[in-house]
Amino acid sequence: MQIDERVRTARMLGKDPELVLHGGGNASLKTVEIDHAGREIKVLRVKGSGSDMATIGVSGFTGLRMDDLLPAEKIEKMTDIEMMDYLKKSMVDPSEPAPSVESFLHAFIPFTFVDHTHSDHILMLTNSGMSADKISSILGHVMVIPYIPPGFILAREMLSTISKLTPDVRGIVLEKHGLFTFGETATESYEKHMELVGKAREYVKSQCEDRIYDKKFIEPVEVDSILPEIRGKLSAEFKKVLLVKKDGDALEIAQSSQAQMYQKSGPATPDMLIRTKYNFLYIDSKNNVLDRILEFAAEYRKEHSEFVSAYPMHDPYPSVIIVRGYGIITAARTLKECTIIMDQAVHSMRVNSVAGKLGKQEFISRKEAYEMEYWPLEEAKLKRFKPKPLEGNVCIVTGAASGIGYETFLKISENGGNVVAVDINSDVIKISEEINRKYGVASVGKIVDISDRKAIEKMVEEVVLKYGGVDVLFNNAGILKSEPFEEITPDTIEKHIAINSMAPFVLSQKVFSVMKKQGTGGNFIFNITKNLTHPGPGMASYGTTKAFSAQLSHYIAKEGGKFGIRSNIINPDKIFKNSKIWDNGVLEKRAEAKGITPEQYKRGNLLNVEVLPEHVANMVLAILNDDIFGATTDAMIPVDGGII
Repeated sequence: MQIDERVRTARMLGKDPELVLHGGGNASLKTVEIDHAGREIKVLRVKGSGSDMATIGVSGFTGLRMDDLLPAEKIEKMTDIEMMDYLKKSMVDPSEPAPSVESFLHAFIPFTFVDHTHSDHILMLTNSGMSADKISSILGHVMVIPYIPPGFILAREMLSTISKLTPDVRGIVLEKHGLFTFGETATESYEKHMELVGKAREYVKSQCEDRIYDKKFIEPVEVDSILPEIRGKLSAEFKKVLLVKKDGDALEIAQSSQAQMYQKSGPATPDMLIRTKYNFLYIDSKNNVLDRILEFAAEYRKEHSEFVSAYPMHDPYPSVIIVRGYGIITAARTLKECTIIMDQAVHSMRVNSVAGKLGKQEFISRKEAYEMEYWPLEEAKLKRFKPKPLEGNVCIVTGAASGIGYETFLKISENGGNVVAVDINSDVIKISEEINRKYGVASVGKIVDISDRKAIEKMVEEVVLKYGGVDVLFNNAGILKSEPFEEITPDTIEKHIAINSMAPFVLSQKVFSVMKKQGTGGNFIFNITKNLTHPGPGMASYGTTKAFSAQLSHYIAKEGGKFGIRSNIINPDKIFKNSKIWDNGVLEKRAEAKGITPEQYKRGNLLNVEVLPEHVANMVLAILNDDIFGATTDAMIPVDGGII
């Protein structure tokens, strides 16, 4: 079937990062379908909004009635908002993904199959100041169109180009934008595409046989120690995570003079502006990093006031930072978004550097760039966008493989937070992978024996390198051995001290230092115990060592308040579901000590309910919600059903 061929070749294009990055590119098919009334209708199947060419299936192609689209050839003017309204009214099935902004363009090209990519090598030619004639002589039998912003105006311009198409034309090149090819079969269009990209690649190779980047700056500007400060400055508008890449292309770029040369040259193609902005921030000294971030934001504010009047300013801070000799740092609400920005930055620097070697690197004007960044269709999306409550937050949860820790891990992930899930149980790795798949977050499982102080310190350092800092620490892990006071051995109490007292102390001290450097506040939550306020017999090892952590929470609250750092205590009681702490007969011994059954012991509270780990996890979420507990610190909150 034609649609299967459409899917097959679209995926082939989409899986090549030299052609398509993260949801970019486009592909279409003109076909005949049977509508709801049993009539044959001509339909354009074009990649829908949000579909990824690398993995697209049949359902990723939105159907539009050609009898609605073609009459638009006679319309002289249409705003982008009017265009999208027109396209939505032309959909075969309103439940399908929103149609592509390039739908009219695909409809107007009179071929069954149309392919579009943002090939790096095509952009290397078009962004070099090379003339249209020169590009045509390199690629052979192509038509070259000067840069035009995407939307209806581009589709209209394409009409005049299409009228001049001859059978020998292999494709259409849009300067600063990409390549279109077409054919009566999917294979024909795909092969034309790869042929033209291949010619561009061969030409670039013939002109740039040496390395793309020189290796001018080997000595790195080392910024590992100030990543929390960097993250704090970049998070002035909203919480962000950082992605730090210090190897491969990122390192080559950071070591090159080209990084400094093209820091203000714009990305490879205008659609990247929405994520990367026009400028990258280039850092050549550790001493001025924070000042340079503020200067970048000030310059962006100035340009926004000059070029944009209809829309409020986006976050003015850089999303891409190139650090001389060190690597590249990207910043966004999510690690996935950071990864997309990183890929766009690397490809842009490659395109710009080669374009500079081929001629003189040229991009669209600042005015055009701001018009693209503040494109009405993107602004409409931004109005609808609602980030999850904990997006951009980095949360360390100890004892995350079971019980309260596991449920808290789930709740934070569901709300968009990134969790560093710490546990001695190796299952935490698999659990993290499953939660990431389910919620689309970038959490990480860490197998750590928290009684090992050096292991704790190393873990926090790794967290800072992965995300840039920490916002939340839930000291949840604990150990419990129930036995009469006179039977407690020094080894037993020392083990309880190591896990229930010293581990939270060492971990909290390291995280407190990170939070202070960030300057964006933070949250400590301590899972203590009902035994703190209502001690029971046989619980001396557990209760006394947990009391140390409770007192620690008080001091963190006292010293952290002026930095916006809150510290609070949760006192759960009798949490049995999926909890390891009650293993090895602890439940049975506690019930026996009270002369009741295990089931009665579970519900031994005023409400006669079993207290679940979900109750505690939801309390953690409430504490992290500034609208609920934003003015609360140094508090102790019971989650126990009411102590009898």
